Amino acid sequence: MNLRVLVHNVGHGVAIHAFTPSGHVVVIDLGCSATFSPLQWLSSHTSTIDSLVVTHPHGDHIDEILALGHLGFAVRQFWRPSWLTAKEIRDANQTTYRNHIDHYLDMSARYTSPISNDRLVGNPAVSGGVRIAHYASTNCGRSNINNHSWVVVFEYLGIKVVIPGDNESPSWQALLTNPAFLRDAKHPHVFLASHHGRLSGYHADLFDETDGIGKPLLCAVSDGRVQDTNAADLYSYHARGWQVQSRRNNRSTDRFCVTTRADGPIEIAVGQNPLNGNAYLSVTVA
Repeated sequence: MNLRVLVHNVGHGVAIHAFTPSGHVVVIDLGCSATFSPLQWLSSHTSTIDSLVVTHPHGDHIDEILALGHLGFAVRQFWRPSWLTAKEIRDANQTTYRNHIDHYLDMSARYTSPISNDRLVGNPAVSGGVRIAHYASTNCGRSNINNHSWVVVFEYLGIKVVIPGDNESPSWQALLTNPAFLRDAKHPHVFLASHHGRLSGYHADLFDETDGIGKPLLCAVSDGRVQDTNAADLYSYHARGWQVQSRRNNRSTDRFCVTTRADGPIEIAVGQNPLNGNAYLSVTVA
């Protein structure tokens, strides 16, 4: 059994589905595109989302929130920046997302009961050995809710995948003072670029080997074809490199950064080699 993390190609947005060895389904953000619905795809595999993470309630991260009910999903656990007020969330979004925000706030009001550790998705004893940690800064200014995004860290067999929301420098600076975040995110193998790979989400100190989390093997970007800025080269600079396999030509090449824009959907798999018992990391693109 392995841990699978799928970074769907939804253009400007984020939709990530993870499947643990115990069969739990974790959904991070609810982006979609005009031609692809990640939740419609997921509904052909399951009707249960064991853990839903909305890193922060901007419209491009909750595009499909109304489809949760339409498609009949049961959501067991819901992570979101619950400290943000309804006014702060509404002020941060265009009025075209009014119905989405109403649904988000209704869900947030319903998911208030604490989760016991023996039921917590992300407790290794519950999730087949996968540990999932969530970190956010609650003290940044509220005028930019990007800085209240959750950062999700998956760890399995010693391999780490770090998935931020749209964190920008203020929240990265705050998180770098959190010893627990530094411990859990230290030495990542795959790092998803913050804020769709824009310069605003890039924070060089994050990759410092001493005071930051260090250099990942590979960076990944969920982005669209039109970006006002693009920090992919900077993320490539910090990465150490890893073999990425293409389904198109069945070839593997050394890469430093992969993007949904250029490479299509990205699949990350972590498991154990049955021949020698060693952990493996596999990254595949279209």
